[in-house]
Parts: sequence; structure tokens; C-alpha cells
Amino acid sequence: MTDNENILLHLRQGLPGYSPTLQKLGDFILTDPQKVLYLTITELARETDTSEASVTRLCRHLGCKGYTEFKMALALDVQHNQPAAIASGDSIDMLVEETVQALRDTGKFINREVLQHAVEALHQAKTIQIYGVAASAITGEYLHYRLLRLGKSAQLFGDMHRAAMNASTLREGDLVIAISASGSTKDVMHVVKVAKKQNARVLMLSNTLRSPMGSLADMLLVAARPEGPFNAGALSGKVGAMLLVEVLINELMTHDASYLAASQQTATATLPMLM
Repeated sequence: MTDNENILLHLRQGLPGYSPTLQKLGDFILTDPQKVLYLTITELARETDTSEASVTRLCRHLGCKGYTEFKMALALDVQHNQPAAIASGDSIDMLVEETVQALRDTGKFINREVLQHAVEALHQAKTIQIYGVAASAITGEYLHYRLLRLGKSAQLFGDMHRAAMNASTLREGDLVIAISASGSTKDVMHVVKVAKKQNARVLMLSNTLRSPMGSLADMLLVAARPEGPFNAGALSGKVGAMLLVEVLINELMTHDASYLAASQQTATATLPMLM
């Protein structure tokens, strides 16, 4: 449910998990939302070579009761969330703006209720296992480091053969943090299935709202900017995932004062190594 806010953001995030027909509709809307504001449901269906039923289905996926409610939400989004103009047109400025916007979008997209469940799961976990491959392993490394700073023991696996062996030994009360931008990485999904059979809880960090792996997870936190095969690991996608890690850590520190004390203790331990 979007509550009719940030509807283009929700559409962009959910698009990879939609059917081909809804993806075609979503792509059209994201490409020219201004034009869609002036189209009837029949015209939109005709422009996209779909059907009115498909348009209605997409509206409901986005939390709207129908096309009229969707267009009202779209109008508000177009009015209030236009990207900042880059006066110079410099490629560096454009990259900076894209990255900053990814952080803003991720902040809007974080489900606060799911976040609190995730923090409680982290706090209560008997063991924490982090699984992620390729570019997602970078986020896993950062999460592992941040947990270590809080005195929270965790294991990190970038090799999914070892991860599968590890997952097969988990028990109820253990927590798996699966990191997959696409939510459809075959090897990671296999490991998550093994962990679920052992009754471990699964927190997933992803850039995709709807995905095969996301449907397996007990908790799903989503960063903005979905990644594809040709832009995997791009900064705009990674900063959102890093923000998810930072938010989790900050919330954990406010959850229990012992984490702040541990953070100070681990920082002190490294002081003699500084020049």
C-alpha cells in the first residue's frame, strides 16, 4: 500500500517484479508521467497496447482503488517531486544529483514498521549470518563491519557453497541477512530456502520491491534505484543499500544502550593503531 504518496517511486521499485504487460505499462508511465495525466484509461491502454483491465490491475498494485485515484496521486507526485535542475549539465554534477536523489528516495521508501521488526530481530538473534555475492557482497562487508563495531558477532559469506553448508546448520532464533539487489540471484535464493527449512528468520536487503527471494523473506527493506545486469554495483544503487545498513545500525544503537558502549569500546581498541 502506497497511501498515494511517492507513487512513481513505488512504481519504479516494483516494476522488476511485475508481469510483462504491467512492466510495459509501468515503463510508459515512468517515461512520460506528464503525458499520462491527460490520458483516459482507454487512451492509456491503447497507447501501451494493453487493456483497461491491465491498467486497473496496475493501479491496485500501487495501492489505488482505481485509475482516477491513481491519476490524482500521479499529479501530486509530478508536482512535488521533480528532480532538481542541473544548470551546468556537467556529468559530475549529474552523478552527484542522481546519487543524492537515490538517498532521498530510499529514505522515503523505508517501511518504518518493517525496520523496527528488523532491529528487534537483530537484537534478539542467537547468531547472524550475512549472505551476498558480487556487488551485493560489498554491502555485506559494510554491514559486517558496522555490526562488529557494536560488538554484534556475525558471519559473512560471499561463497554460496559455504553459505549453503552454514544455512543447513541454522536453528530457530538464528537470523539470516540476505543481500540481493535483484532479489532473484539463484545461488543466494537457494541458500535462503535452506535457511528457511531450518526455521531461521530472514531479513532481506534489496533494490527490488517484488522478487522471488523477497517473497521468501520474513522482513524486506528496499533501497531505491533498481539494478539491472548492465548497471549492477552502480553508485546510485549502492548508496541506497548502504543507507539501509546505516539506518539499521543507528536504530539498533537507540534500541539498547549497550551497543553505544560497545561502539566506544571497539573504537578505543583501534586507537593505538592510528598514527
